[in-house]
Amino acid sequence: MKLYYLGPKGTFSYLAAKQYKSETEMDFESKSNLYEVVNAVSNDDNSIAVVPIENSIEGTINIVADALTQQNIYALGELHLNIQFALYGTQNADVKDISKVYSIAPAISQTSEYIQKHDFKYDYVDSTISSLEKISDGVGAIAPLGSGEAYGYYPIDQNIQDYPHNTTRFLVVSNQPQHIEQASDTMLLITPKFDKAGLLASILNTFVLFNINLSWIESRPLKTQLGMYHFFVQADTSINEDLTKVIKILNTLDFQVTIIGSFNKIT
Repeated sequence: MKLYYLGPKGTFSYLAAKQYKSETEMDFESKSNLYEVVNAVSNDDNSIAVVPIENSIEGTINIVADALTQQNIYALGELHLNIQFALYGTQNADVKDISKVYSIAPAISQTSEYIQKHDFKYDYVDSTISSLEKISDGVGAIAPLGSGEAYGYYPIDQNIQDYPHNTTRFLVVSNQPQHIEQASDTMLLITPKFDKAGLLASILNTFVLFNINLSWIESRPLKTQLGMYHFFVQADTSINEDLTKVIKILNTLDFQVTIIGSFNKIT
């Protein structure tokens, strides 16, 4: 079975994939961007993918959230990865020798204080590892701590992220729905059939009625007209009697409810 991830080797997606399965257990296949990862797993019945869905600093990864609404992919599991960044450069380079850095947009954002402190110019690439290809005299790369060594680079500076408790939440996804009976979490996509006052309040109050806690709430545009949204919710429960009642009530309130997945967190 294939496991797709945002590559190449050494990215946070690769590290998360290795946290889930070893390369001896699955056939790891990297893709150059998240669009390709999502498309690959949605069209391959004999595959899974590990994709980032939320960062504790930056919030939701919109590409993946939108894919859950537009592609035939479902959540099978969730895992968390601590995010540590390093500044890589040429051999014997020092921080003061660097004038420009490259990385992906979330990495630039999550190290913005460090970049401003050193007055670095910056630009973007498709992955943190591809930023290593930009390294030259005066040019550095912001990449996962421990990743550059495999490519012959060593960190000039370590743990340069703006916040010490930086964590990214990843989903294990497939194009085949799978619901675990004793799951710790259930992710739902709730879509209103038409706009009206109190949409979000109606959703939240229905979960409160059955004392079901929500660990994630996110809205994404329906992309049909301005002001219309889907709502993602992740409930701390399996698909049990109470959650089934919640879904039925939401249906009567003119919401379409899709189960994205019922799964366990992977530690």
